[in-house]
Formats: sequence, C-alpha cells, structure tokens
Amino acid sequence: MDSFEELLSRGEEALAEGAWHRAEECFQQAVALRPTSAHAHSRLGVALARQGRYEEALARFREALQLDPLYAPAYCNIGTVHGERGDLEEAVRAYRKALELDPDYAVAHQNLAAVYKRLGRYEEFVRHMKRATRLAARGPRVAGRPGCLVTLLAVGAVLWWVR
Repeated sequence: MDSFEELLSRGEEALAEGAWHRAEECFQQAVALRPTSAHAHSRLGVALARQGRYEEALARFREALQLDPLYAPAYCNIGTVHGERGDLEEAVRAYRKALELDPDYAVAHQNLAAVYKRLGRYEEFVRHMKRATRLAARGPRVAGRPGCLVTLLAVGAVLWWVR
C-alpha cells in the first residue's frame, strides 16, 4: 500500500502528464488515508476541475476550507473554476481572499491579473501582473504554492504582458 506522500506525489505526476483520471484516483486514495488533509482535498478538486467536473471540484475546495480556513490554494482554485465558467466577479472575490491570506502568492496574483484583463480593468491587471512577476523572480519557493490551478487565462495574460 502506498503512503500518503507517495499517493500525493503520484497524483502530481499524473496531473503534470495530463492524466486527470489517474490523478483523481491517487488523490482519492490520499483523502481516504488522511481525510483531514486540506491539501489532499484541494488536489483532488484540481483533478476534478481538469475534467470539467466543476461542481465536484468546488465541493472539494470547500471541504479543504472547512478543514483549514486559512488554506489559500483552495481559494485560488475556487477562483480558477469561477473564471473558467465565466463568473468573473466570483473569481475576483476568491483570488482576493487567497491574497488576503497570502499576499505573496504569485499564482493568485497572476490569475487575478488575467481576470482583470478579461474585465477590461487594465490598471489592476498591470498592478497584479507586476506583482506576480516580481514574486516569480524571487524563485519557485515564493512564486508557487502547492495546490493551485494556474488558469490558462493567466498564461495568456502573461504572454500579452510580455509582448
């Protein structure tokens, strides 16, 4: 039987490979081993979101927040799901909550910038993209936080920003 850490690691590998169903299975097993892990619930939510199963994903992110109300990646993931569904104001609220909890969360700044760009709020887009860029330059320990979806919209916003 795999340990909790091994299951998380295998789930992360599956996510990186785009093997969403395999990632879901690994994270489900991790949750079964450690049902009080906000991180495991959130990662399961990521695997579900990647499959377009947004309601199930949101339920997992909310469960993560029930377990740990200060777990910023869950708010970031909620923001990404809302953004992908076109509910941009809800996405803004979720990303802002993530940043309230962790002001140096580069991915949340980047994702929030992408939403502001979609909303035509360019001053806020630039402010958050600059902040994300500065944080990312400080290295992966500061730039990334385990457990957050990086929205494809944010990638597009970065490409728009650098051109």
